[in-house]
Amino acid sequence: MRPYLTILFLFVLGILPAFAQDHYDPQKTLTSEELFLKQNSDNRIIATPGQKYIILDSSPLIGGFHRYRFFPGDNIKFRLNNETIRFNETIASVKDSSFVIGIVNDAVARMDYQEILLKDIRLLKVTRRIPFVTQAAVLLPMAGLIYIGADFFNKGIDNKRYTTDGSTFVVGGALMITGLFCYKLTFSSLKINHKNKLKVLETY
Repeated sequence: MRPYLTILFLFVLGILPAFAQDHYDPQKTLTSEELFLKQNSDNRIIATPGQKYIILDSSPLIGGFHRYRFFPGDNIKFRLNNETIRFNETIASVKDSSFVIGIVNDAVARMDYQEILLKDIRLLKVTRRIPFVTQAAVLLPMAGLIYIGADFFNKGIDNKRYTTDGSTFVVGGALMITGLFCYKLTFSSLKINHKNKLKVLETY
């Protein structure tokens, strides 16, 4: 089991610095928004001049500043002030201070549209794909369970099955906790406040 323990630790140590690497090139003249639109110019909606879209500027304690973008046609998950309903809908259009979602009305077999004001949004669920970290959010908990299970079902140094020790639980638990940490970095529920701000921008 010891060689596997070493490999697992090296794997964890290797992925943790990955999400913190954010190289800055002072020679760049384009803004982050211009770079994003240029890199995604193959998208029909993004390439349309004058198209409004929503941005969420987030400055969490862990992970640094990040900008999330939501265009018409994108899925958006949110909650409103003083409501417990979880919305998971598609953006139909974006206005100056609001956006419109389409909700299927099964009772009358039609699509109803509802306008949502940005100021009424309390919480937004977002996904940030980080190389290695996003994959680790799934792989590390599985690795932790496999590590504990392998030690439990295989013969150890005592030559007995169905036994384990505290160190195995520590290693397996550490892997699962690290996976949970990676999950939180990848899938976040951000409360809209002075640190997480919503606004509308427009393509050019």
